[in-house]
Amino acid sequence: MQKLKGFGNPVGRGRFVAAIAAAALGMVLWAWREIAAQPPGPPPGLGGPGPGAGAPPPGAVPNIPGLPQIPGTEPAAPEPKPIPPEVPKYLELSVDESLAGRRRDVQGTLREGNFNAIPNGQQVFRDFYVNYVFPSWTQAANRSNLQKLRTQLTNSDLANAGRAGGPPHDLLVQLAVQTLSDYVKNTQLDPAVRVSAMLALGELNDRERGLGSTQPPAPSAAALAFIMAVLTDAQQDDALKLAALTGLERHCAAGIADANLLNSQIIPLLLGMVQEKNPPDGRDPEVHAWFRARAIAILGATKDLGGNAQVVQALATVVGDASEPVRVRLAAAQALGGLNLAGSQGVDFSALAQALGRMVLELCVSDVQASQAGSANKLSSRRIASYVYAAQAALRSVRSAVSGQPLEQTVAKLSTSLDGVTKALNDSADARDPNADLLQRLPQALGAVSTAVQALQPAAAAPAATPTGAAAPAG
Repeated sequence: MQKLKGFGNPVGRGRFVAAIAAAALGMVLWAWREIAAQPPGPPPGLGGPGPGAGAPPPGAVPNIPGLPQIPGTEPAAPEPKPIPPEVPKYLELSVDESLAGRRRDVQGTLREGNFNAIPNGQQVFRDFYVNYVFPSWTQAANRSNLQKLRTQLTNSDLANAGRAGGPPHDLLVQLAVQTLSDYVKNTQLDPAVRVSAMLALGELNDRERGLGSTQPPAPSAAALAFIMAVLTDAQQDDALKLAALTGLERHCAAGIADANLLNSQIIPLLLGMVQEKNPPDGRDPEVHAWFRARAIAILGATKDLGGNAQVVQALATVVGDASEPVRVRLAAAQALGGLNLAGSQGVDFSALAQALGRMVLELCVSDVQASQAGSANKLSSRRIASYVYAAQAALRSVRSAVSGQPLEQTVAKLSTSLDGVTKALNDSADARDPNADLLQRLPQALGAVSTAVQALQPAAAAPAATPTGAAAPAG
């Protein structure tokens, strides 16, 4: 055999080995590129039984012994797609759109006050509202139009077209009470629809205000009965109860014709809400305070003092309780300001006036302390003004009740001292630093209020008196 040229010397042998190694490395790299270029799935015989068995993820190099994984070839995990919240599916009642064109006929019927304007007038009238108007409230497309639909019913149709009264008006009120009450009770309907139905019930009238008449409208008695049913239902949603309270306030402001209903049901219900200091399970304390403040405002709207001045006593207790929320105390003071306290039996007016003054002192001192606790906290002139306004409103009623008595002058001094707080608010408003200026002015103004409060002595601390006013004999 012929010897390879140069193989006999060491240098030649080294070159030959290097060439062989280079060729082997080139074969490996060629095989690597060929494998990487193959479509997903192992070549036949490398993936186990069946086509594609054991295939690596797309884009990855198969795990062949001796070939390390190429960095960056593993596919990135796909980002999880956000799951949109599930939109509740609420009941939508069928609407007869063919009746939409009868609105002019129906409103003409309301204006005429009878069903003679169109053939088969009463049936057309009923169908229009039962099969078209009210079901349209439940349609998802009308969610943003609920207030408009409510106004269309209570203002355009009843208060305007139907202000003359008559059978069409009365039938519409009857249909509205029946249908909207059912909507409120139907938990399959959208809560917005149910709340709108409750608000509309509170706006219905048995008699509308006549054109050019000063006589107020008469709210629907049938609607009031349903409002009371909602408010006395412990399982009812708070949103519906708040809507019901809005309707009850309107009824009470207009005057409850049934005195027995007012004294035996409405006032006890409201007093119970006012005196329930702890919120029921699941109700936020702030929301509960709002409920109580609304109940207090409605008590004031009744203008009724309650049996044995029960309403006055309850409101006076709230005013004098420093643990009560600010919102509730102010509501009680404002409600007292709307009552005619003259002739109230068993009311200690000196103690009530003293409680009103102490309320302003306590709330103002609390605000001052909060302001001094940190530079970021500043006094709110509007808040302090609301304290004084509420107290002054109640004091006017107290002064009217004790007119001509020695107590009137003492109460007047307290009222004057509260005017000093208002003056401090006004004077500090134009200062370069209103907050700092008010912090300097308030102590003197509040000191005058404190002096006026101390001058008021509750009747319990005064000497007992005989019916004629003379001092009672000792022993």
